[in-house]
Amino acid sequence: MKIRYLLFFLIIVLFACHKKAKESDTNTFQPIFIDHFIDDWTCAVNPGTGANFNVAEFRLWIPDTSDVPEVKAILVLADGSNSNAMYMTSENEWRKYAIANKIALMGVHLESENTSTVFESYSNAGGGSGAALLKALEAIATKNNIPNVAALPFLLRGYSAGGMFTYYFTAYQPKRVIAFADIRGWIINQNADANIPGLFLIGELDMPLSSQLYMLEQIVQSKRKQDGLWSYAIEPGADHSEGLEASDSLIKQFFSSALKYRLSPASNDLLTIDPASGWLGNNDTKSVFPYAFYPEEKGEAGWLIDEAFAKEWKEYQKK
Repeated sequence: MKIRYLLFFLIIVLFACHKKAKESDTNTFQPIFIDHFIDDWTCAVNPGTGANFNVAEFRLWIPDTSDVPEVKAILVLADGSNSNAMYMTSENEWRKYAIANKIALMGVHLESENTSTVFESYSNAGGGSGAALLKALEAIATKNNIPNVAALPFLLRGYSAGGMFTYYFTAYQPKRVIAFADIRGWIINQNADANIPGLFLIGELDMPLSSQLYMLEQIVQSKRKQDGLWSYAIEPGADHSEGLEASDSLIKQFFSSALKYRLSPASNDLLTIDPASGWLGNNDTKSVFPYAFYPEEKGEAGWLIDEAFAKEWKEYQKK
């Protein structure tokens, strides 16, 4: 186990030390295209030449119109490295959540082979994998005669490499993202828009916590100094592969609140949230306050979208 964690850390160090020029190099891929449909709601995308994935499959699930006459957003579900999260669209808990919030679900199966940096892998959504998701959504919507669904905005939930994908997709398509949540995925640049609500969840026993926490602290705090809408939280006793139930519960509250404040009733254009309308959380003591009443430096606190989420954020971090 320690050897696996050490290798994981060394890979991350290579990611962080990689030349910035390489990040843009992966955006030179040739047009990708739909390869085939697995069924009416699932399709595979061909990477063409130079895209950063070998496998790209996507499954869309939409609640029955008797439950939800019209969906208003799509929740994208991504799992760990080279994993298939399409099964998550069939899970009862996610479907109940989707119905309650009037949204669709989209499961992601992405794989990359022989990559040495994050910018060469599918985690870098700007290198082809993000375009594949959009292409698949459009094709599935066309096949099922629901063209309006192809233009809906996204909630993005991802774990590990999938968490990195959600972050980089936010940087790639900021106007399409309502909010994103990254569970235990390392982030090594600060390209995503600080005005998009973002949540980073860290396992207390994830190796090495000190390096991961420092990296995410620096990124979140740099955005917070711009009054950005970001926060992080540490799950006590959790390592990198610990169960994700508590994280997903917190994310569901975060996304439900984000839907409330970000969606426009008249169009798919997303509303901007005034930071002062939210709450702030002390990352050391876990105390939470309405924005106006935070007693310390606001730029050093985590931004919490509303009171309901603030209470869950605090509870999540209790030992």
